[in-house]
Amino acid sequence: MKKIVLFVSVSLFAFGSSFSQNWERYKSEKFAFIVNFPSEPTESVQKVSTAIGELDMNMFMYQPTTLADDNAVYSVIRSEYPEEQFKDATDESNDNILDGAVNGAVNNVNGTLLYDKKTKHNGYPGRSIKIQISAGYLYINAYLVNNMMYITQVICLIDKDGNDSISRFLNSFDILKVK
Repeated sequence: MKKIVLFVSVSLFAFGSSFSQNWERYKSEKFAFIVNFPSEPTESVQKVSTAIGELDMNMFMYQPTTLADDNAVYSVIRSEYPEEQFKDATDESNDNILDGAVNGAVNNVNGTLLYDKKTKHNGYPGRSIKIQISAGYLYINAYLVNNMMYITQVICLIDKDGNDSISRFLNSFDILKVK
């Protein structure tokens, strides 16, 4: 199986107006997940070049508009890979794919990997990582569900590291159904 490197786009944007204290349950039947965001996320699709060709990266992102929020970005990313790439998948090949996602995330943000822990979500293999970036920290949970990669991520500024909203968001993620 070819090693897949997942591109994780990350950006910090300027902050502006209001901050919502009430978190919203966001459910995507189409992409089979549920998560709690501090406010309604924006949906977008980005084409990403990988070792196996161009893939759609479906993104659901909320960027607070005020410095009063604990974090700069909350997002869920879901990418679907060709099923034939996973036909003979093993624990080792799944680890290689997740290694590629971790390495891709670190390289794409020119960051320093602070931790990388193997995890499982509903029996599916995953990783929980923390990357130090120039302005703060990037927390990522990545899960490989058959031929789909789900990534939840939070970016926080240095002085807000370890805030409760990080785990509130990451721990609220769940997979609704799988093919």
